[in-house]
Amino acid sequence: MNNCDDCGINPASVHLTQITNDETHTFHLCEDCAKKKGINISVGESVFEQLSEQVPQVPDKICTKCGLKYSEFKQKGWLGCAQCYTAFETEIDDLLVQVHGSSVHKGKKYHGAATVTEVSGQIKRLRHELATAIKNEEFEQAAMLRDAIHSLKQTAGV
Repeated sequence: MNNCDDCGINPASVHLTQITNDETHTFHLCEDCAKKKGINISVGESVFEQLSEQVPQVPDKICTKCGLKYSEFKQKGWLGCAQCYTAFETEIDDLLVQVHGSSVHKGKKYHGAATVTEVSGQIKRLRHELATAIKNEEFEQAAMLRDAIHSLKQTAGV
């Protein structure tokens, strides 16, 4: 268990990550130091309950597909179906802005699936070039293309 970054005495029970201008800073604070900085997180209180006072009150919307009310979503913290994202779009955007500072993802993108797709496209293109090289009797070029295809297959695990 880490000690508080501010006082260095009490165990850190509040862990914050702040991202500013693509730089990440992590802070580990005890409850007392967190309160001194204006951070008030009560155990058992959900993020939705903490933010409910900050989000403007709106009439209780209802998802037309599953019947979930917006007030139930705020209380439970989970949606009932995929259609709820559309039904409560404005409210969810407001919550995301409150929690993350933005409703648009600004983090790293997952490249795993895209990489396999890109490699498959590269292999397809190289095979076409290989066929052209063989047809034109450019055997040195064909050998290089064959090796490139083999290398890509091993790298991608195809």
